[in-house]
Amino acid sequence: MREADRPESGIPGQMDIFDFTEVPKTPPSLFEQLFEEIKDPVMPCPNCLCQYCANNVEGIRDTVKPEEIRESCFNCGECRTFTGRKKHVERARKDCPGFRLSEYGAEKNRKRFRIVSGRCGGA
Repeated sequence: MREADRPESGIPGQMDIFDFTEVPKTPPSLFEQLFEEIKDPVMPCPNCLCQYCANNVEGIRDTVKPEEIRESCFNCGECRTFTGRKKHVERARKDCPGFRLSEYGAEKNRKRFRIVSGRCGGA
């Protein structure tokens, strides 16, 4: 049957063959699992995973201590947002295989924890 001969499927209440298929959901990125995305940030790079990585050599001051660095990473050196150079590309990371949570990033996460009081178990 040609496509021109097929009936319209725009009838209200009519089911489609794709109504029961599940659309695979993409798993959340590492950044989304650990941190909340900041809308309309004031400072550059707050929604980049490198901001909270212990291997980030070029991070903003006080985010990574020198003794935390095990494997130096220079991703920020070629990022347009960090350097401001137009020849560089946007390299904001949401996932990274070499990511290690810095003390700064851990402290940010600790602020999100809430203490829930109550009893566990039965009577």
